[in-house]
Amino acid sequence: MYPPAWALTDSARLDLEEFGKAFAGAWLQIESRFLKLECWQTYRELEANESQQVYERGDIESARELLRQEAELDRPLYEEVSRRNIEYARVRLIQEPLSAYLQYELLSYRIRADMGENIEVVRCDPALYLPDERHFDFLLFDRHTALIHDYGAGEVGLQAGGWLTHEPSVITVLEETVSSLRRKAIPLQEYLI
Repeated sequence: MYPPAWALTDSARLDLEEFGKAFAGAWLQIESRFLKLECWQTYRELEANESQQVYERGDIESARELLRQEAELDRPLYEEVSRRNIEYARVRLIQEPLSAYLQYELLSYRIRADMGENIEVVRCDPALYLPDERHFDFLLFDRHTALIHDYGAGEVGLQAGGWLTHEPSVITVLEETVSSLRRKAIPLQEYLI
């Protein structure tokens, strides 16, 4: 079961709404760095996500336009990151051949990278089962807060909430994990060539 028990030491379980509120609170406290690790190869976006539904029906151009609209809602975030000089990185583990979901997600990543989001890709052995004991989805706010996603135990990640932790030992391991991956990562633009 992921995330592993060690990562949940002294954490608080959050439902989806609480997870969103915890994100907003942690973001307000951020001073210099926000790191995001994404590991699942297949996610199910929230039911209200029209772009994924349109993509799955095969209408790529309409999905791309909807993804542009979704990304545009995050423009103030990207502007704030730039204005406050926050180190912001999304680190994405990718196994090939790409899942249908990752093909969809790469459409979104192209748009978001053009808006200034730093997306770094790590190619992983396709035999590796993700998530695993060390690699699972989390958000790291400076060195004070981590939000660990709960995507359930199925083959497809559908977020059901997560956990909030301030535990220094957990945050240290999460930081070491993402830092190690970033040393192997390539920029999204290089991956897409």
